[in-house]
Amino acid sequence: MDELRTERLRWRLPRESDFDGYLALVSDYEVVKLTATWPHPPDPDLVRRRCEPVPAESGFAGPVFLARALIGVIGIIDAELGFMFARRHWGRGYATEMAAAMIARAFQRHDWAQISADVFAGNPASERVLDKLGFQKTGRGEHSCAAQGRSLPLAHFALTREAWLAANPLRIETARLVIRPLSDADAPALHRFASRREVADMMQSLPHPMTPKQAQDWISARRWQGRLGFCPGVWLKGGPLIGALGIGGDPVSTAYFFDPDHWGRGYATEAMAAFLGWAFDHFDLSDLVAGANETNLASQRVLAKLGFERTGRELHQSPHRLEPDRLILYRLTRTRFEART
Repeated sequence: MDELRTERLRWRLPRESDFDGYLALVSDYEVVKLTATWPHPPDPDLVRRRCEPVPAESGFAGPVFLARALIGVIGIIDAELGFMFARRHWGRGYATEMAAAMIARAFQRHDWAQISADVFAGNPASERVLDKLGFQKTGRGEHSCAAQGRSLPLAHFALTREAWLAANPLRIETARLVIRPLSDADAPALHRFASRREVADMMQSLPHPMTPKQAQDWISARRWQGRLGFCPGVWLKGGPLIGALGIGGDPVSTAYFFDPDHWGRGYATEAMAAFLGWAFDHFDLSDLVAGANETNLASQRVLAKLGFERTGRELHQSPHRLEPDRLILYRLTRTRFEART
């Protein structure tokens, strides 16, 4: 992740050219006096090191900009959130705004069960930020404060993935449809049409014949956890479950299937257009791929309407078919999708 934008702010990975902005920020004792690792007066060598990106597997941290002005630094490293902002920008909601976006991206990109944060005693403003973000206090302790040169009492906070998901539910609505995560209770409805041969023949992930237990297992393996690699369901507004969508893998691919009783009514195009728009908004995707059986002309038309372009062909062996399937391969770029919507 190189950049992240919110309504008012922009975050990006740090650069050597950020040195002056970082130095000005941490030269204010009021900014660093309740941080753990920033000494006062600042150490230029430490400032230079902080202008280097952290390893991607550890997380991300970097400067926050309002227009072109560097106004703060925020990061989540090894599942721990930290932030500081220039004093003249306190009290304007910037920390909450950017931290919310950072937390969403962290849960999307990392398999962390929770994100933690520590707040030194005497910092009620940071505690209010964490409260707004959904963090819960988990205990108290003590930690060294570099700026004050002594240990200070602090409070531990944590935001679990489950709490974040509950506060940020996946729900997409179109004119006729609702897209939301599948639950165990949806297995019978899914089984009703996913077990039909004409559906399974077009899907690589659906066994045939499919048992009710396999429908349950299919849902369990593809639950929404806030990151790529999930399959939500599609419902008619005020009506039954009629389909399922999916996105995940490397390279990131997407797929869908619908109840044959509802084919030919434009539901696939309507659902996928909304779902892909949501996915491009929520994940830092530059493109994604898809495949359609050579005989599945309807899906080929849907992909073309969505802006997918053909990239080739391949053979794929479905588990319940003797002959390999001939798939037409497609690719959709963010730029092309946004230009068509």
